[in-house]
Amino acid sequence: MVKTVFSRAPVRICDIGGWTDTWFFPDGAVFSFCVDLYSYVRILKNSVNRIKIVSENLNLSTEIKDFEKIVYDGTLDLLKAAVKRMKIQEALKIYVNTDAPPGSGTGTSASVAVALIAALAKYNNREMNPSEIADLAHKLETEELKLESGVQDQYAAAFGGINFMKINYPSVKLTNIKIDEIKIYQLEKRLILIFLGSRISDIMHKAVIKKYSSGDKETIKSFEAMKACAYEMKKAINLDLEDIGEIMYRNWEAQKNLHPLMVNNKILKAERIAKNYGAIGFKCNGAGGGGSISIIAAEGKEFKLKQELIKNGFKILPCKLCFNGVSSFLKE
Repeated sequence: MVKTVFSRAPVRICDIGGWTDTWFFPDGAVFSFCVDLYSYVRILKNSVNRIKIVSENLNLSTEIKDFEKIVYDGTLDLLKAAVKRMKIQEALKIYVNTDAPPGSGTGTSASVAVALIAALAKYNNREMNPSEIADLAHKLETEELKLESGVQDQYAAAFGGINFMKINYPSVKLTNIKIDEIKIYQLEKRLILIFLGSRISDIMHKAVIKKYSSGDKETIKSFEAMKACAYEMKKAINLDLEDIGEIMYRNWEAQKNLHPLMVNNKILKAERIAKNYGAIGFKCNGAGGGGSISIIAAEGKEFKLKQELIKNGFKILPCKLCFNGVSSFLKE
């Protein structure tokens, strides 16, 4: 029997306070929901002396032939970074696939990194707790690949559940939020996740950072408003869905004010349809500007709203709340 390791990690949606988990904003806060759209990893022994990495849904592959010299060339670099930082010097085959489309603004890349780190740790009998996994996953992007990256996505993927995070970048103090079965039912019944299409947020990150760093008053005001929304959501989560939805809309208004790149015609069309059907909550996930949107439908109008969104070319990503974080399994 071939030794095989399997792992998976969830993604998060509806990140209230997103953007405040970054290096340039002090004392941030984020509230988010994990859902059962997973990133999956499978690792097994390779018969040749190299590491082969395959992204099945992206139809991409790469090989590491020299364990001492890993080159970042634009092909699956995040996965190669995990191999490097985990000090893997063993011939392996690594297969990755995701439920959430890349570029959807749900923290898919962080979820993949978390799942891979957990799988590599399991393969090498190395104990790592969720905080250690999340911290390393963040360092892959910032230290290894020199990318802009907040810290919320990695911690959401590692811990799962509904979380409030108090952030003093890069440190995260995570509080897992408990809700009752009735609230779970209500949220899952009325929460709609739509996919707009993949987007690359690097240009938007640079534009917002430039405005914030220049001391632009409206940008700073928007950051403070989003941070306040995260704290308010922590209080509102066990109240009525109308309270939750109102905070989502308020966060989205502040997010839109960060930069004109935050919205486009497709997003505005989705927002218009949602409001026409009485949706009580709306927010573009992640950085914004595309990717995906979280909507809380009006009671009894969920089905009709979904139908109208699909009729207008939007893709629904079915999902349920996920209360488990990253997990890994060994099969021998």
